[in-house]
Amino acid sequence: MARPTDAELEEWIRASTPRAVAYARSLLSRKDEAEDVVQECYCKLLAKAMRYDLLSDGTKLLMASITNACFNLTTRQKPVVSMTQTSNNDSDYQLELFDQREEQPDRVAAGNELNTAVMIALAKLPQQQRAAVELKSLGYSQAEVGEMLKTTASNAGVLIFRGRQMLSQLLAEYVDLREES
Repeated sequence: MARPTDAELEEWIRASTPRAVAYARSLLSRKDEAEDVVQECYCKLLAKAMRYDLLSDGTKLLMASITNACFNLTTRQKPVVSMTQTSNNDSDYQLELFDQREEQPDRVAAGNELNTAVMIALAKLPQQQRAAVELKSLGYSQAEVGEMLKTTASNAGVLIFRGRQMLSQLLAEYVDLREES
């Protein structure tokens, strides 16, 4: 196996970074933690570039590495909650669903409400299910999801199915409203 050139590695990093950060962000509550995890995973993979074929298998290895790093981070760190905090200030975690310049204020408010509900619903899923659903939503096959989560493809399918089922229950009121309009 020939060592990839620096330009090839740089192109691979540029192409895979948005998906990697989005995936890490879905598993962690803070954006800066997600970015740190992704950077650390890239560094570890690049340090072993001679051992792995990063150009063909790098994204799978990266996603598996991110999954493990996020699981390690969330299981080893105990959440700190302020007793004087009066509201949940996770506003940096909200994603915009559509361009606010072109939408009516009521649609923007409804979109933000739905986005918040989806984020809360995702946070209620067990971590393995959330990871499986997120990877599947990023376009990975069931077999790839299983490989990244270090489980079988059929178990990955079960995780995806149960995660989607729980999400549909948690978001039922929003789905019903959307079907009526």
